[in-house]
Amino acid sequence: MDLDDTLLPDLSAARAAVEATLHAVGVPRPPEIVQSVFDIARSHWRSGPHFERLRDLGISSWEALWADLALASVPQAAAWGQWYRGEVWGKVLRAAGVEADREDAARQFVRHRQALVRPFPGAAGFVERTAHDHEVWLITNGASRLQRLKLKLSGLEAHFARVFVSSEVGHAKPHPRFFQTVSDALTRDQSVCLVVGDSLDADVRPALARGWPAVHLSGALGDDGGGLWTCAGMIGDVVPPCAHGTDTF
Repeated sequence: MDLDDTLLPDLSAARAAVEATLHAVGVPRPPEIVQSVFDIARSHWRSGPHFERLRDLGISSWEALWADLALASVPQAAAWGQWYRGEVWGKVLRAAGVEADREDAARQFVRHRQALVRPFPGAAGFVERTAHDHEVWLITNGASRLQRLKLKLSGLEAHFARVFVSSEVGHAKPHPRFFQTVSDALTRDQSVCLVVGDSLDADVRPALARGWPAVHLSGALGDDGGGLWTCAGMIGDVVPPCAHGTDTF
């Protein structure tokens, strides 16, 4: 199973956290400024000294606004990530003409973003039920500590027998080496029952290329009223259970 925008809202949660942060530091008309925050973050991210390597590890500019970038393969990234957060929020505040502490804004965003780590409706129950009869594995792109923090905060952690994070594997989905790492971890009596993800390119097509069944969750279709976007229906209704109980889900 994929994590971001499959089991947990990601980009929509980031947008909600940005708006809450702007409001908290006194930026007028925060909804109108949200996109500019992402644009500024993307610009700084792409001009950074570690962009290509971090991109190849599956880490995005908006995740880096709250991620611990302590990575064994990019040891300088952790300190640079702290600088990056301050630079982004400093430029946002200057552009908005607001006198506020950029470091406080960076901390506010982390706090608001962590508070929004909650599964899509039906996701937790679906994962728990599936784990009764299958080994459920997580395959996710992102920074290791951030993805594992999301699992802990969401309450999903206990249901996964194995967790594969791109920054630990060394390659991000859809790189063939990521999926080869997952394949190599299968024992002789295991097979893949189903791959579930929101991305055709990163989840579904690579799975089908290996002969693994896959379900595409087509993404955000409605606002839940709290600033987060939810998939149509309950995830347990969208994703059917497997007919047999000895495979990896």
